[in-house]
Amino acid sequence: MSDYNKPTSGFDSTLVLVSYVISLFTAVVGPLILWAIKKDDEPTTAIALRDVANFGLSYTIYMFIAWATTIILIGYILGPIVTIAFYVFAIIGIVKAVNGEAYKPPFTIDIFK
Repeated sequence: MSDYNKPTSGFDSTLVLVSYVISLFTAVVGPLILWAIKKDDEPTTAIALRDVANFGLSYTIYMFIAWATTIILIGYILGPIVTIAFYVFAIIGIVKAVNGEAYKPPFTIDIFK
């Protein structure tokens, strides 16, 4: 495992867990607010919270594009796949946070730096 998966002792896995759970309902807004509040605290926690916010925004963009392609019918296939992927990766993030590990879901664009 890389160092990113096993954060330092100051890592607040509960806050990251809450951020992933909030992302299930608000996608971007909740995790972004948590990251904005806590970004100057413990660095590893701030990075994990930023990754959750980036994850929410990335997959919101992907879902918008996928569902917009329903005009050409492929969106009826892509939309559900991307939506399910969002929830699956959020649940994986929740499990990792419970285990005290940081997780950056696949295909997450680093929008917030």
